[in-house]
Amino acid sequence: MSMFTDPYEQFLLDYLVTKLENGSNTRRALILYSEQITKDTKFKRRLMAAIKDMEIGKHKLEAILHKHKFLNAFQYSLVVNSTNTVAGIKLVLTFNKANSNLIIKMINPIFIPLIIVIFSFYSLILYLGMLDKDLILLKKLNPDVVQFLGIPKYFNYDFAYAGLAVSIFITAFIFFGYLYTERYKPALLYKVFKTQAFSDGRFMFRILNGMLSAGISFHKCSLILSKDYFKEGLRPFFKELADIISKNRKLYTVFEKYNFPMIVTADIKLSELSKTSFSDVTKALYQTCDTLYEKNIDYIVLQWRFSFWLIAMLVTVIIGSDVINLVISTFTFKTLYQ
Repeated sequence: MSMFTDPYEQFLLDYLVTKLENGSNTRRALILYSEQITKDTKFKRRLMAAIKDMEIGKHKLEAILHKHKFLNAFQYSLVVNSTNTVAGIKLVLTFNKANSNLIIKMINPIFIPLIIVIFSFYSLILYLGMLDKDLILLKKLNPDVVQFLGIPKYFNYDFAYAGLAVSIFITAFIFFGYLYTERYKPALLYKVFKTQAFSDGRFMFRILNGMLSAGISFHKCSLILSKDYFKEGLRPFFKELADIISKNRKLYTVFEKYNFPMIVTADIKLSELSKTSFSDVTKALYQTCDTLYEKNIDYIVLQWRFSFWLIAMLVTVIIGSDVINLVISTFTFKTLYQ
């Protein structure tokens, strides 16, 4: 959910699950919940309208929640196809908390050092402007002094702007390239970054297991997820999975096509040979993905941190030390000749 969503709305489904599991009257539970909201908000008005619909009694709880936009079409389909309303809402809550994006993990080891590199080149451009003014003054005082300043050959605008452009391009390429492939082209990302596949698998197999445990068939799970899975790039994957299931073919071929890690495809292949239930397979797979993600992510972050911080340190130290030397030299000569 968005960070700007009404907090009472964010907690509504959790509250409903708790009350329904305890055997509370649904309508009475919602009335008590509405009484906690002191302001006349848009959410409270929707909630009161839902309570009125419950009083009429023509529709089931899930239909009323969908009508008043507490459940979207995909979430509604999950609840309707579950064995009971509580199991369905629990599944929706699990789905809402799914997030396999690793951009937060990249901030410190990748983007902060790259930003430091960008500012290093930008600072060089600013200093070159100051250096030009100092050189004009020194040439007036003594034209021969300039050759003794020891100005590095790379201290020119062409190099500075090229370095700035390249560092900005690399930063933008990694940031936007990751966001795009992670959401729309996961198969391409899995080919070069297996940890992302484990990160996605933690949620994907957990969601599948939850749907199967809620009484939804594997084929129907795949059809539902092919329409509304939160990661658009995996919707075609679920569509192909549904086709394969309907044709009674091997599931592992679809996973291989989308570049899932060997350990995942091998586990699926083995389970198909031993005719293990889909529910047991998905449970074993999300446990495998949990374990391998935790093991891999720390190692990957360590590699990123070492590589990108090393680059940032080298660029900053080289440019910074040369700038400091020139500042001292120009100051010394200006002091001597003025």
